[in-house]
Amino acid sequence: MEPLDLLSLQHAMKETVLGGDVSAALLSSIVGSDAIAPENRLQIHRNNYRQSLVGALGGIFPATKAFVGDAFIEGALGEFVLEQPPETAALSGYGGAFPDFLANHKASSRFPYIVDLLRLEWALHCLQAIDEATLDDKGGEGFQINPNARVIESEYPLMSLWSVATGQLPPEAVHIEQGGQSVVALLIGGEVRLLSLSDDETVCLKSVRDGHRPLHYEKHLNNLIKKHIVFKR
Repeated sequence: MEPLDLLSLQHAMKETVLGGDVSAALLSSIVGSDAIAPENRLQIHRNNYRQSLVGALGGIFPATKAFVGDAFIEGALGEFVLEQPPETAALSGYGGAFPDFLANHKASSRFPYIVDLLRLEWALHCLQAIDEATLDDKGGEGFQINPNARVIESEYPLMSLWSVATGQLPPEAVHIEQGGQSVVALLIGGEVRLLSLSDDETVCLKSVRDGHRPLHYEKHLNNLIKKHIVFKR
C-alpha cells in the first residue's frame, strides 16, 4: 500500500490520536522496527497527547480535586481532551469549556456542585493570567461592572465549598442544603480576591449588568462600589 501524502498523514494521525480507528493506510506509512510495532508507536502518541493535556489542565482545578479526587478529574479531563481538542497551539485559553462539558456528563450527577466550583477555579485561572484593566471613573450617573471581576452565581453554597476545599472550614460546617451563594473573583492591585455577595447584592449586580440603575438597592449598590465590583463611568 502506498504511503499517505503529508496532508493525509496529518489528518489520519489526528483522528487516531483523538481516539479514532487506525487505518491500514496510516499503519503502512509508519516506519516500523523490531523493537516497536507501528500500532505501539501510535499508542505512545495517543498516551502522550492525553496525559500532557490532562496534566496541564489538572493543575487548574485543585479545589475541585479536593472534593472528588484525582481519579475523577483526570478521567473526566481525559474524555474532554479527546472530545474537545485545542483549536490553537497556545494552551492559555484551553479548558474554559470543561465546566460545561462536565455539566452534561452523567458523572456530575453525583457531585452537581462541582460544576460551579470548576467555573470559579477557571475564573481565578483567567484573572491570574491577564493584565489588570485600568478603570476610568468619570463620576457620571451610569454604572458598570468592573472588567476585572468575574461573577459566578450558584444554587449551592459556593463560597463555603471553596473554604472547605482550601482548608478554611471543616467539611462538617457546610451543607448543600444551605442554599445558593454568588461569588466574585476580583483582580485588584495585582491580587486576585474572592468576595461573596448577599442575595440583594446579587440582584443589584444583575440590574447593573442589564444597564439599569437599581433604585431600590442603593445601599447594596454602594456596597458593591466600595468593594470595587461596580464603578461609575
